[in-house]
Amino acid sequence: MWAYIRFELKNTLGYPIAMIVGGILPLVLVLSNYHATGHAALDQATAKGVFVTLLPMVPLGLVILPFTISFARDMTSGITNRLVLFGYTLTRQLLAKFIAVLLLVLSMTTLYWVVLSQMLPLPKLSLLALVMIYLSMICLAGGLYLLAFAIAQVFEGFNMIQGIAMLCYFGIAFTTGSMGVSQVPAGVTQLSRWIPFKIFRETLRAQWQGQQLAGFQDELLQMGVFILITFALYCLAKRYRRLKKRPV
Repeated sequence: MWAYIRFELKNTLGYPIAMIVGGILPLVLVLSNYHATGHAALDQATAKGVFVTLLPMVPLGLVILPFTISFARDMTSGITNRLVLFGYTLTRQLLAKFIAVLLLVLSMTTLYWVVLSQMLPLPKLSLLALVMIYLSMICLAGGLYLLAFAIAQVFEGFNMIQGIAMLCYFGIAFTTGSMGVSQVPAGVTQLSRWIPFKIFRETLRAQWQGQQLAGFQDELLQMGVFILITFALYCLAKRYRRLKKRPV
């Protein structure tokens, strides 16, 4: 199984543009949006703001883009079906892909934190804050992974799936305020509340202000709801694919 996970890890790393968008772009956006004023308190507030705003972009970019695109390619080329013949069921394939993607997300989250803590005037993160960050990244990665699978199951054709994945990536980024857009239609705002980026940011800010457990329970609850919603989409997409393959 671990050999297959390593294969999936290399497979995911084989998409440079996706790795750049998911791994490098959040760092670039943080550094480009931070401007020192010489006022210590103001500079720290600005640094905290850009740090928490763009951190969710790490799982968003690394899950929605590389996994959806690689899975679409595998299905289009028949690799998924051939692996089933060799004993790797679809469930085992999905588990291996998720572990590979999760390792990338956690690695890039660590890089994001280490690099920016050295380059920006950020306060030190407590152990509880670090636990919250990594647990949140795991939950976000899980929910986005299920959403990515649903996209790859419902749509057909490599180019179509790649286009939908990109549309989904930028759509979530804009509606959740990750790309600097604050004014969006009310309906879009209501929709984005089901994506727990905002509550994650608020909880991390509260951690930095010394409110040790403020909002953490609410965040975990919203993360759980997000995973349940995406799991429902996953089940519907899987059933849709099965019905579509059934001979008329």
